Amino acid sequence: MTQFHCITTLENSDNGQPVWIDSQQSLFWVDHGNQKLYQYHEPSQEVTEYVLDAPILSLSPRVNNGFIATLEDGIGFYDIQTRQVKYISKPEPFSTNKETIAGVTDNYGNYWSFTHPKDPSGKPGNLYHLSAKMDMKRVIGDGWNCTAPPAFSKDGSMLYQSSGVTRYIYATKLNEQRQPVETYNLCRISKAEGYPHGLCVDNEDFLWVCHRNAGLISRFNKHGDCIEKIKIAAPGIKYCTFGGSNLDQLFIVTSGSQSLKQSRKNSQYADSIISFKPGVTGLHAHRFAG
Repeated sequence: MTQFHCITTLENSDNGQPVWIDSQQSLFWVDHGNQKLYQYHEPSQEVTEYVLDAPILSLSPRVNNGFIATLEDGIGFYDIQTRQVKYISKPEPFSTNKETIAGVTDNYGNYWSFTHPKDPSGKPGNLYHLSAKMDMKRVIGDGWNCTAPPAFSKDGSMLYQSSGVTRYIYATKLNEQRQPVETYNLCRISKAEGYPHGLCVDNEDFLWVCHRNAGLISRFNKHGDCIEKIKIAAPGIKYCTFGGSNLDQLFIVTSGSQSLKQSRKNSQYADSIISFKPGVTGLHAHRFAG
């Protein structure tokens, strides 16, 4: 039986993608609904709260200390000491109906971020990557409708994306120039198992998938075969990442109950940050090279 550890419960929160920073032995995540940054320091097991002065959606570590941040209308740098944001770029400067959503750094130090339509009926967004030279390029567009940051294979040659609209997980082969070569449907999540959201890859190159509205996290091989399913007493499993001093813990962000009729048992870990040891280790968080 899987043993879960509840790190903290934050009711009415809108917590985003977590990231583990080895140098600080800490897990960081942003509650972008309430504009707060949280830090869980594992050695002391203390959770520290920081008030944000800018609308930050997610954070990823930088080589030059601090974080690169996804903002509602673009990308910037965030200094946790001064709590200041330095604006970098807006992926779609001439678009008023799209907003930036969470991003992640790849194996080569590039930062990848989606844009998403503000109006659900609007055109799907695009995927961009920002190089260390601050060169912003559109990588994938024309029809993508993903609402969670992508994940990369262990060697960085494969990009994974999830779509809550189609319930597909897409796999895209990348060349050495970080351009897409081929995109295909890796697998599709059934209606009974919710829809895919947050993703991460372990040290054995398997993909972990969070299931929204299903209380489930699953593990897939590179062929799209599901080899493991773990039930969690929370209605919404949003994001996941590996961390801990040995990278042997899987940290999971959950959302709140969507039905007042749900029992306390089925919502035990709602609105929480939890962790468990899945029996495999993860990968170190990549740092933006700029």
